[in-house]
Amino acid sequence: MTKNLQELRALLDEWAREAEVPGIAVGVLQDGEESVLATGVSSVDAPTPVDGDTLFMVGSTSKTFTAAAVLVLVEDGLLNLDEPVVTYLPDLPLADPTARATVTLRHLLTHTGGFLGDVDLDNGWDSDGLAEAVAGFGDLPQVFPTGEVFSYSNSGFVLAGRVLEVVSGTSYEDLVRTRLLEPLGMTDSHFLPWDVLTRHHTVGHTLVPGGTPVVAHTLGLPRSVAAAGGLWSSARDQLRWARFFLLGESTGAAPLGERARTALWEPQRRAALPYEQVALSWLRTRYGDAELVRHGGNVSNLQVSEFVTLPDQRFAVTVLTNSRGGGVVGPRVVDWCLENLAGVPPIPAAPVLPRTPEQLADYTGRYETGGLAFDFTAREDALWARMLVISDPDNSPPAFEVAFVAEDVVARAADTRRATGGFVRDARGRVTAVEFGGRTARRQEVAPA
Repeated sequence: MTKNLQELRALLDEWAREAEVPGIAVGVLQDGEESVLATGVSSVDAPTPVDGDTLFMVGSTSKTFTAAAVLVLVEDGLLNLDEPVVTYLPDLPLADPTARATVTLRHLLTHTGGFLGDVDLDNGWDSDGLAEAVAGFGDLPQVFPTGEVFSYSNSGFVLAGRVLEVVSGTSYEDLVRTRLLEPLGMTDSHFLPWDVLTRHHTVGHTLVPGGTPVVAHTLGLPRSVAAAGGLWSSARDQLRWARFFLLGESTGAAPLGERARTALWEPQRRAALPYEQVALSWLRTRYGDAELVRHGGNVSNLQVSEFVTLPDQRFAVTVLTNSRGGGVVGPRVVDWCLENLAGVPPIPAAPVLPRTPEQLADYTGRYETGGLAFDFTAREDALWARMLVISDPDNSPPAFEVAFVAEDVVARAADTRRATGGFVRDARGRVTAVEFGGRTARRQEVAPA
């Protein structure tokens, strides 16, 4: 593996420059052996070299720790995945009475709670921030019936985090630290900024016109969403998580028994594209014939990460970056590692199915889910997509062309190897929703200008 990793090291420098990513850390676990590579700096304002112990925000990979913490309390006999959440939170505020009476932790951990999943929660950094956030959940609309539709839900994991606090009698952060991080030897993983600031950490960067990275003077997430995306961690600590997840190894007493540990990645139901199935927080996709169990995160386009495993081969790769360009570099590193280290054959490009302007009109319009919108517009004979943060459209990624690779299924036109989204039709054949970025978004009446 050493020779291959030397090749990857050179590519990492090149890809970081191309994508304007100031700093990258990569960790690989293969055959029980760990390897760490790093390039660049933690901040363009105060450039300190990134290494395997540098802390990055891992974003939504935090959800996998929330799910594991739930199973810790299940093993303790304090929680049941299929018991209604209202059993543990008698004052649970949900707008829909049926959802309030029936939503379970299994629904929350599989993104099927049905209430609005992308919401702006900022309750500061007080210890009761999570409780205050959940107290406002009565204002969240019930978009789908509980248990019927997968739509990626940050708010569902916020609620799961609050259940953990109430049942354990301690803060979410302390529970995860004492029951997961410390037994696994993950001493460089933290949730609170005052724990991070005294350690070597990165800062997030925005890209100004021309692609130049500039330090963003914000963390990007408040404490109230810690259970959905607030963990800071290093490449080495992420490999400790991979080692336990895949091999069951820990420096202290194993935080979960074998049955519970493996239950985390067992498929629960179909997911929304680009994912194929969801486990307990973990997302499952295919790379050709290989089955991947994965996560990753994006913290306000400031820090972007990947965490991908091949359980059958006990192989894992994690990629941590500190700018929006990590959304390009991360998948490139993962693909390279799968093909050159794990020996997974490359995925061939899918043939493009032509569509007429009349056919494209079937799909154009705006699709919304909470604070996110997906705009689809027709340009000549092509369909273009753009994901918008409704409250901050200027900080949203640019539009890109998509191509049809199957009936109602699209991929990026520049890379048709993977489906990225799919349109949903009702019983009358009308396009009423889109699965994109793991979200299921409803079509609005008015098309974007």
